[in-house]
Amino acid sequence: MSRTLAESNYAVARHPIYLVDGGVYGYELLYRTVGGPNLAIVPSDAEATLAVLANGIQAISQDIGPDKKIFINFSKEILEKGYYSFLDPARFVLEVLETVSCNAAFAETLRGIGEAGYMLALDDYVGDPAFDAILPVVTFVKIDMLALRNDPDRLEAVVATCQARGKEILAEKVETEADLEFCRARGIPLAQGFYYSRPQVVTTRVLDAGQTARLGLLAELAQPEVDMGRVREIIAADVALTYKLLRHVNAASSYRGEAVESLRFALDLLGSKALWSWVTVNLLASLAATPRDLELAFVSAVRGRFLALADQARGGVCHKGGGMCLLGLLSLLDAMLGVPMDKALSGLPIDAALRDALLGRTSTCQPCLTLCKSYDGREPTPATRELFVALNLSGNVVAGAYYEALAWAAAMFRG
Repeated sequence: MSRTLAESNYAVARHPIYLVDGGVYGYELLYRTVGGPNLAIVPSDAEATLAVLANGIQAISQDIGPDKKIFINFSKEILEKGYYSFLDPARFVLEVLETVSCNAAFAETLRGIGEAGYMLALDDYVGDPAFDAILPVVTFVKIDMLALRNDPDRLEAVVATCQARGKEILAEKVETEADLEFCRARGIPLAQGFYYSRPQVVTTRVLDAGQTARLGLLAELAQPEVDMGRVREIIAADVALTYKLLRHVNAASSYRGEAVESLRFALDLLGSKALWSWVTVNLLASLAATPRDLELAFVSAVRGRFLALADQARGGVCHKGGGMCLLGLLSLLDAMLGVPMDKALSGLPIDAALRDALLGRTSTCQPCLTLCKSYDGREPTPATRELFVALNLSGNVVAGAYYEALAWAAAMFRG
């Protein structure tokens, strides 16, 4: 499901890299701004790198086959800080920007990165001797055809130098048939540029770090045995969530004037059941960027509570703990985020049976998911009635659970 540009909060471009006489070798991920032109208006090299690392990979790389390389531009600062270390070295290529200042210390940094198994590429190379110190440690050299096209002698010398050093040459800014013929004649294996295609801009909506943590918190609270230490750890890392929790505890009817001296004390005052409800509403509200999203959040809350109540009426036979509630809560996550469900669930530590149901796979939880999707308080269809029978639920019990869930969600969202 695609989102309109106005609903998107992140943009990234991917630019294919081709085998000169074959198919796609990989893609370069490029920084872009939502609503901006198809070119990088970069706040700083470091900020652009961090933006692509934080969200670009999530937004686009899962659509890229695992056999394709993904090139990402890195500033000197980000390489030195080691922020690449979560990337798979078999798949990702770290591009050293042509704007970096090279010295012996930076060359040693790159040598260490290479020894850790990562492939390095030197971007926009035109033969500048300032990069001689790092040429030995890079795998790929991206030769700037646009800058060298009108200086054929220099272009020939750059290619010869790279080939003599055993470097994998990638000709970039290839724009003409003549550029391509040059690559063929010199045995250059890889090419990238407008001759093949322009970068493709993708806009999407991605979760910020706080929203991702809250999804993890929701999954943690749904476990049969809740690790309250882990719950405190997640909340403590989120200043906004901690602040809202303390305000909520101070206003709660259970609060009797005790000084809230710690997060542990606040959580004990609230209790696990109330905490679940509070986190649910705050999470869904944090994902709601538009009035449409807020309505989807409300329906998700109703579904979650409805499934929990229906399962309770059956004696809790379907799933332990808050699992059924979590199934309903996440049932519209793909619509809220505007991405396929597999992407929406990526990284969430939820039960395999719940995940399979949400992804449309065979699962013991699938009938319950079908129930919350098909029943909305109105006269049930024959197929829905058959589902009641299969789940050993009477129509009155289902209706009671649904309207109780509706009232609960309305009260929670008003609060």
